[in-house]
Amino acid sequence: MISNANNAAVVGRFCKLQKPVRDHDGRSRFSESPRILREMNNLDRRMYLVQFDDGATTFLFPDEVVVA
Repeated sequence: MISNANNAAVVGRFCKLQKPVRDHDGRSRFSESPRILREMNNLDRRMYLVQFDDGATTFLFPDEVVVA
């Protein structure tokens, strides 16, 4: 489980994508800086739920982004 201190450290912050990713609608994203909505663990993997400016969301792994 992720502690509240770590969770508060990234939630609400913006991040820069390290490589192109696809959102839930299948659109390729790269030059955008999405906002982290939530940090979670899934099958012992840490993930971020991020939201792009147009409202689209996707899950990313921490190695796919640099948190600003």
